[in-house]
Amino acid sequence: MYTKYKAAHPDKALELERRFNHEIPTEALDSLPGFEFGVDKAKATRQYSNACLNAVAPLLPELMGGSADLTPSNLTSLACSGDFQKNSPKGRYLRFGVREHGMVAICNGLFAYGGIRPFCATFLNFAGYALGSIRLSALSKFGVIYIMTHDSIGLGEDGPTHQPVELIESLRSMPNINVIRPADANETNAAYKLALIKVHTPTVICCSRSGLPALENSSIEKSMKGGYILLGEGDSSPDLIIIGSGSEISHCVNAAKNLADEGMKVRVVSMPSQDIFVEQSDDYQKSILPGDVPTLSVEASAVHGWHRFSHAQIGMTRFGMSGPGGALFEKFGFSTENVTKKGKELVEFYKTNGPVPNLSNRPEFDSFKVE
Repeated sequence: MYTKYKAAHPDKALELERRFNHEIPTEALDSLPGFEFGVDKAKATRQYSNACLNAVAPLLPELMGGSADLTPSNLTSLACSGDFQKNSPKGRYLRFGVREHGMVAICNGLFAYGGIRPFCATFLNFAGYALGSIRLSALSKFGVIYIMTHDSIGLGEDGPTHQPVELIESLRSMPNINVIRPADANETNAAYKLALIKVHTPTVICCSRSGLPALENSSIEKSMKGGYILLGEGDSSPDLIIIGSGSEISHCVNAAKNLADEGMKVRVVSMPSQDIFVEQSDDYQKSILPGDVPTLSVEASAVHGWHRFSHAQIGMTRFGMSGPGGALFEKFGFSTENVTKKGKELVEFYKTNGPVPNLSNRPEFDSFKVE
């Protein structure tokens, strides 16, 4: 039957095969917007996410999804398509309602059926309601795209019931899933590229609620490696490395500039995705993080997991609070002043307490033999 259909409708058949084979046209990836420092206005990464989604949607008719009753907050509406309803079956936007587990289960079913590339969205903290279904995405090798906004205590007054603390690390610890927390437009572009081409691995794109300062040296190409040198690339022997992701990166950059004024050589590493970074070659990883340079991680999330990359961590060790996002960042230590202070203290600690432990000098054992 299909042979006859293909003979009668060769163009439609080729398009159908492209969709079922999960082939992404180059023009779709090229359509993703970048950022020109000093020209484009800085925005929240959820706004950059919206721009990326609406850039690729007209070129990928198989892209279909929606939000768990948070469309105005997640910014996931599709300008090129209306809602999928009984009177508008050609619509590609799904109003899932307040049911995160059901939303993700539906997306798993759409991917399993074939020919559809599903995406869905909610607040990052509410991913906890959907973890069972997200785990099934990873286990089943379904490349569902998860857009999780309001990704830290920076969301503000909604308070600790809405502020994710442990969720990022919970997702990072899951096999076969890529968690990406971009810091600007270029890193968001890379996040969508990675999500689209990683057909058999689900991707969680964690986006900020609030606007973020522009990053002068961010790079789409380098972000595709999961982590890269944002500041201090020309110095092969830094005194300190500050590493982070998302909304905290600007504080890392400003702290590095403060320390540079005091004569310290500081490298800033942006790591939007730990999962992607550890897939890179050992040589690349060591060129970014040598392991024997005092390294401070900064992320408004649980500190667990950062011990692989850093000697000390600024992170969340308790639930958040209700208050303006900026005030909460200040209270919990995610400020330029505190990052500057802790960076200086870390360097002084190892000057007093002996050699810096080399985090890259340790064995890695395969826990089981793959036949």
